[in-house]
Amino acid sequence: MNRVLAATRTDVALQARNQLYGISVLFAAVMVGALIWLSSPESLHRTVPMAVLFVVGGSTLLYVVAMVLLERDDGTLEAVAVSPLRPREYLAAKVASLTGLAVFEGLVLTGGTVAWLDPSMLGGATVPWLLVGLICLGAMQTLVGLIVVVRYSRIMEALMPMGLVALVLQIPALYFVGALPSKLALLVPSAPPAMFLRAAFMPLEPWEWAYAVVGTALSLLATAIWAHRAFVLHIIHQGVRP
Repeated sequence: MNRVLAATRTDVALQARNQLYGISVLFAAVMVGALIWLSSPESLHRTVPMAVLFVVGGSTLLYVVAMVLLERDDGTLEAVAVSPLRPREYLAAKVASLTGLAVFEGLVLTGGTVAWLDPSMLGGATVPWLLVGLICLGAMQTLVGLIVVVRYSRIMEALMPMGLVALVLQIPALYFVGALPSKLALLVPSAPPAMFLRAAFMPLEPWEWAYAVVGTALSLLATAIWAHRAFVLHIIHQGVRP
């Protein structure tokens, strides 16, 4: 646990030094402006989950690429492979730090939008379910990003596959805004955490609650196992050098 906390603090400091928090505020502010222009208090239950999937989900994947490949270039991953820090501890630290960044970005985006369009919604169940959704979505996106990025050693190699993965993970956004009415969009693993975001703005039906809870748990479990195996295979067993 002490190793995980130490690694998490190091990750947070590195993220701050690389201006990721400032970049997150910029991304969120741009989307806040777009939502204020295009949205309304009555449509927040549709537009906020869509915006979080697009902005927070997409940026989290980019941050994973940047952080992991920066560690490759610096030789940090090579040290991890022979250090007392176990793979699951390294992954836990990455999930914790990048999920924290995703929550920060999501709160700026959502808080700014709601404060402008309908401040009364900032009370009640909005904040708890918003936090649950952001934490679960940030963790899942981080794990998916790790699954992809450990296979590459250069950022240009990773951007195309990561971009394709981002597009797939953002498909549920079309469902939440009503552009894709088919429930097949809910098969995408980013949809269950996004359902918690929806719960912050409107009552969910029983099947939606069950889907959000069970789907999120299964998605996080599956991606955590996959990310651990991918890290061990591509980093520990094969080395970190290209």
